[in-house]
Amino acid sequence: MNLGLGLGLGSIAVHQRPATVRANLDNLSHELIIPIQLLQVEERVAQGTIVKALSHPWEAVFEQIKTNSNLLYQFSKFPREFEEFIAASYERQGFKVLLTPRSGDGGVDLIAEKSGIGTLRILDQCKAFSKGNRVGLNDARAMMGTFKRLTDFNNTPTRAILTTTSTFAPTAKTEWKDYIPTQLELREHDDLIKWLSRS
Repeated sequence: MNLGLGLGLGSIAVHQRPATVRANLDNLSHELIIPIQLLQVEERVAQGTIVKALSHPWEAVFEQIKTNSNLLYQFSKFPREFEEFIAASYERQGFKVLLTPRSGDGGVDLIAEKSGIGTLRILDQCKAFSKGNRVGLNDARAMMGTFKRLTDFNNTPTRAILTTTSTFAPTAKTEWKDYIPTQLELREHDDLIKWLSRS
């Protein structure tokens, strides 16, 4: 999965370890620098691509975000790279991850599955928004519509998640409060940082 080249005044090589990245961050601009490749293709299937995270590049991006959480907003210029970063984050947490195509994804950017006592199957729609640009009620409605539609098929999803670099409009939270967090999770900026820390 190729990502955009380094953004900003410097670049971080794919092979650099996080400690090296951290040491170089002060010399770079305050723009997010994305390694050339975050994901490795494991298998191509009809619904998309099964992916695996490349450890050092993911850590390089996360080190930047950990240093300055506002860098998350810069993914708004690169929404596909945000989807790939989130896909890599799930995979690092032990999920098998299917990344859907750029277009015609049926309202789902990725499907993450983890087996245990039961199977946890998550549908995630990623919204890379700039600061102050909130994810609205219609996006939450669309996600829940997709979730409800897919519960009629095999491999029923366990939960729908909307992940954003920004925040949600209050109406998105109030309309779906009876479904949060059991069926719908609204993962916004600060919650996203905490979730990434577990990867």
